[in-house]
Amino acid sequence: DEPQKRFIYYTKPLPRYLRKNPNGNLLRALALGMEIRTLSHDEYSRLFGGLHGGSSLAPADLDPPVPGKSLWVPQGGACGIAKHGSDVLANEVIDYWTLHGKGMPLAVCLPGGTCTTALLMQRSLNAIMDQRRKEKERAMDIRVVVIPCVGDDEYAMRQMISLDKAVGGTGRKEDLPWILKPRVDVEYGSARRRSRGYFTFGQPSKALLETYDEMNSENVSLDLLYGAPAWSLLLQQWRSQESDCPIAGRQLMYIHSGGLEGVASQLTRYKHKNLLPDARAVQTS
Repeated sequence: DEPQKRFIYYTKPLPRYLRKNPNGNLLRALALGMEIRTLSHDEYSRLFGGLHGGSSLAPADLDPPVPGKSLWVPQGGACGIAKHGSDVLANEVIDYWTLHGKGMPLAVCLPGGTCTTALLMQRSLNAIMDQRRKEKERAMDIRVVVIPCVGDDEYAMRQMISLDKAVGGTGRKEDLPWILKPRVDVEYGSARRRSRGYFTFGQPSKALLETYDEMNSENVSLDLLYGAPAWSLLLQQWRSQESDCPIAGRQLMYIHSGGLEGVASQLTRYKHKNLLPDARAVQTS
C-alpha cells in the first residue's frame, strides 16, 4: 500500500473554547489526520503575511516536513497547482450553459477569500472562449463575479493581480473577474460603514444570520463565513436592479464554496454572542 500522506496545517492561535472542544471543520480535519501547528500572531504574520496575503512560494525559513518531497499549498490554495481544478470547473460551466443557457448572458458568482477560484476560473474561461472564437463556434457571454468575504474590493483586486502575475498573467484588470460591491445608498451601521458595507470576516452578525435563515427557507444551505456574506450582497444587488451592477441583466450561477461541516461551530459562536435564541437548536453536521 502507498504510505499515507501527512497534512500539516499552520494557523494562528485557536480560541480556548475551540482548543478544548474541537468541533465542525476542525474536528473533521483532525479526525482525518491533520497535524496542526499553532503560531503566534507575530510569527504567522512574519511567515505568511503581506499586502497580498502572503506568497505562492513557501517561506524560505519554513522547514518542509520531508525535504524535497513536500508540497506547499498557500492560504486559499492561491497558487498554480489549483489550475487543473479551475479548468474542470470552467468546462462544466460551459457545458451546462451550452445546454441550458438559451444564449442568455450569465454571471458566475463566487464568494472570495483569496479569490483564487474566481481568478483561475476566469483565466480558464478566457482560454476556452479564445479557442471557441478560433474554431468559429457560437460566442457565449459569461462573466465571473467575485464577492469579497475577506477584506474589501481593493484587497480582492490586489490578491487577484498578484496571483495572476504569479501564474503567468499580466495582472491587467480587464482580464480579471468583476467584483461585486455593496451599495453605497444603504445604512449599514457603524461597524460595516467603516468597512464600506463589507462584513468583517468571521464576525457574527444579525444580518448574516437573517440571510442564512432566508436561504435555508428556500432549501439552499450556506455556511456563515462565505455563503451568507456572499448572498447578503448578492440579494441586495439583485433586488436593487441597478443597471451598472455586474450581475444586472444576467442569469446567475452561484458556485458553492462548501464549508457546511463548520456550520455547527459557527452557530455556536452566534449563540455565545447572544444572536441565537436559547430555544433554537444548533445545527449539527
